[in-house]
Amino acid sequence: MSPHPDAVPEREDDVLTGPAGRAVPAGRAVRAAPGADRPLYTARVANSGGTAGSVEVQDGATLPTAGPGEAGAGYDPEQFLAMAWSTCLGETLKVVLDAEGLAHRSRVRVEVELHADPRGGYRFVPTAYLAVEGAEPEEARRLAAAAHARCPVSKLLAGGEASVRVEPWGGPATS
Repeated sequence: MSPHPDAVPEREDDVLTGPAGRAVPAGRAVRAAPGADRPLYTARVANSGGTAGSVEVQDGATLPTAGPGEAGAGYDPEQFLAMAWSTCLGETLKVVLDAEGLAHRSRVRVEVELHADPRGGYRFVPTAYLAVEGAEPEEARRLAAAAHARCPVSKLLAGGEASVRVEPWGGPATS
């Protein structure tokens, strides 16, 4: 039986969700064999105050946060998601173009809509729009599909390996 979605694990290292968003029983983290899946890079950010606070990037900027539509007050979660996906998908498209020996310029634009979720709360509906200069429509669709299949953020949005863990207050922020 899966834990309730709002369940809080008993220990700070318990995983609430595992690969593809599937619930993982408390204390039963899904882990690769030692050394089999070492991270190439780890980004660390810490949010204080939700949408009425800030996000601190380790060794970087502190960005103000805001709720949806609060122009000028800060960045909202929809904008952060759009920034992450457009940047990652744009870079992945460049890699695909380079691997095929194509010197086309490209652009990725992302829109993230906020919807009420009939199961409670809210949900995001993100859409990416890719453009490849000089490519015929069929070639552009093929390149976009190849980039989408390789992009780590696309994989995450499609049910990748996101997890949620609990740590003690006063624990590491971005260090």
